[in-house]
Amino acid sequence: MSPVATGSIGTLRELLVEQLNELYAAEKHYEAMLPKLADSAASPKLAEALRAHLVETKQHVARLERVFGELSSKPKRTESGCSRGLMEDCRVLLARPRVEAHVRDAAIIAAVQHVEHDEMAGYGCAKTWATMLGMQGAAAELAKTLAEEKKCDADLSRIAETLNKAALEPVGSSH
Repeated sequence: MSPVATGSIGTLRELLVEQLNELYAAEKHYEAMLPKLADSAASPKLAEALRAHLVETKQHVARLERVFGELSSKPKRTESGCSRGLMEDCRVLLARPRVEAHVRDAAIIAAVQHVEHDEMAGYGCAKTWATMLGMQGAAAELAKTLAEEKKCDADLSRIAETLNKAALEPVGSSH
């Protein structure tokens, strides 16, 4: 998330709102991308993890909407260049022909973890700023989402340990 994506920012509250708008845009795009990534995954375990995170992503959007309510603000889908680039990377990955299944799964995990790390940075900053501004309800909502993003990243790392080993094997290998 980019803390300088749009116009001037004069206060920490304005910076928080901008960060929340970027997170909102990213979550909405991710909500549309996750089912495509899950459908493209060869590993049932990876597909299941992506579908489970889709359910969480919908909750993340709802939490952000509650946070905007606490701020008496309406969400705007302000995309950061980073978020836009990460979603484009996912689209390009899905469009690549003739990628061996285990290698595609490894690439999907890498792409999703890039998104997760971007979101963790954004939610971490937003939570800190909300806390500093005395917005405890918003900070609590953001902390829940941050914890889920971290868990998703850790789950993907565990899945990758097996899938990346499978990607090492040449196609048609007897192993």
